[in-house]
Amino acid sequence: MARLEIQNPVARTVQHSVNPAARLRDLRGATVGLYWNMKAGGDAALDRTEALLASRFPGINFRRYTGSVGWLMRHCTAEDADRIASEVSAVVGTTND
Repeated sequence: MARLEIQNPVARTVQHSVNPAARLRDLRGATVGLYWNMKAGGDAALDRTEALLASRFPGINFRRYTGSVGWLMRHCTAEDADRIASEVSAVVGTTND
């Protein structure tokens, strides 16, 4: 007698979580990273974010970042994330999905 075994073709989900960083009490004088993955419109959103934060928090500084992997879309590697984290107090990132 033939036997038919049915299997679920859906891969098991890999779950990974990272606890968020502690919220900063104030951004005055802080350096904020602005991360863009090169998706359309993300740069405009970061421009607006920079303008709004600069008007609200005196002395705030900004640094722009893109990921180091990819061509049309730039991915942030673990090394990129570590470097960015060592250079800024907070990061705002954009994506367009």
